[in-house]
Amino acid sequence: MQASTATILCAERVSGPLSLGQLVGGLRQRLHFQPRHSQFLLLDSASEASSLAAAADHLAVGIDPERVALIVPTRVPELAQLRDALATLPSDDDAPTLGTAAVLAALSPTLVSPHAARAGQVAAANAVVRQINDRAGGALLREAQPMLSLRSPFAAPKVPLDVPFCADAATLAAAIDALPEGTMLGLPARETEGHPLFQLLDVFEHDLPFLDDLKSKFRRGGLSERVVKAHLADCAERFLAPVRERRAELAADRALLDRVLDAGTAQARRAARHALAQVNGVLAA
Repeated sequence: MQASTATILCAERVSGPLSLGQLVGGLRQRLHFQPRHSQFLLLDSASEASSLAAAADHLAVGIDPERVALIVPTRVPELAQLRDALATLPSDDDAPTLGTAAVLAALSPTLVSPHAARAGQVAAANAVVRQINDRAGGALLREAQPMLSLRSPFAAPKVPLDVPFCADAATLAAAIDALPEGTMLGLPARETEGHPLFQLLDVFEHDLPFLDDLKSKFRRGGLSERVVKAHLADCAERFLAPVRERRAELAADRALLDRVLDAGTAQARRAARHALAQVNGVLAA
């Protein structure tokens, strides 16, 4: 598949191993777009250990660091310098807006995932970027477009799904069994869209005609949630067993994980230094 020139800005807040909920949402979105779009992934992590764990999780499920740059923002001091430079513009923008604008200026993404910034935040950051462009007399910095999350196939599940996706089979099966019925989540009876069971099946069941038939039978009342849960537990284990093994290998290879994070962060630093020089040049003129 031919890659697109469009780039996507993503983000993940991590404090430990990534959860089933994060797999359903942000991580699956990155896998989906990986063949077509280069991506920047900001790892908002509380510690070095959580950054390494997030890197292992992403690589274990198939993220290619040549297509998705894994970036630790705290290792990119130029982002803070860009934010401080943008703060000198005559506006009342708050710190989060200036921080988002600094990232847009540095990495120049075409699209921004809702996991990185909401549409309103992107619009406010674009307004800051536009001030620099107006002063420069041209499109020095790129404005980004938000990826809308409404009815997205990568929407966050209606329940937390906090169990790590690389947990053992018994833990995953228990988490699946504990999922509430759709009607308890405000969904119409027999609805599949937005139902956590079917959000997870969209990840783990790769026989798409079978999955479509399963959804159709459920909507018609031909399948109970108990039956769907049993099939989901089987699918999840078949998908995650090799991922679990691969993740254990990666977690033991600290040098590899360091290289992945160092490479992504170095790419971000180069881009941010270039943007910082451009912004400082415009502000000094």
